Amino acid sequence: MRQRIIHLYDQGKSTREISEFLGFCVAAVRRVRQQFKQRGTLQPQTHLCGRKTLLTAQRQIRLQQLVAAQPDATLAELGARLDRPFRTSTMDLWLRKLGWAFKKNAARRRTGPRRRRRKKSALA
Repeated sequence: MRQRIIHLYDQGKSTREISEFLGFCVAAVRRVRQQFKQRGTLQPQTHLCGRKTLLTAQRQIRLQQLVAAQPDATLAELGARLDRPFRTSTMDLWLRKLGWAFKKNAARRRTGPRRRRRKKSALA
């Protein structure tokens, strides 16, 4: 759709004519043209959306050093040893991005759900 808008501008159509022809508001058509002039591309600018990651290159190096030094450290311990404290969910996310995995409960080593016990019948 953006290509059609720019193509119609190149043919000499006005913003109002393009908006009526395509069924968009005038502001949307004008915005597409302005962004094309500023950036030189019709692609949407999605890389600036969302929250920025706190996993900087420095923290990534430090986290890899901590895991290499003590591979059996818990997520809470790793989070406390960085330059500022981080929650276990954040540490889990970062370690998964780096290719590391941790078991949730290493002491009990249970991987599946607990089995239910059958109730004894009263007739026995």
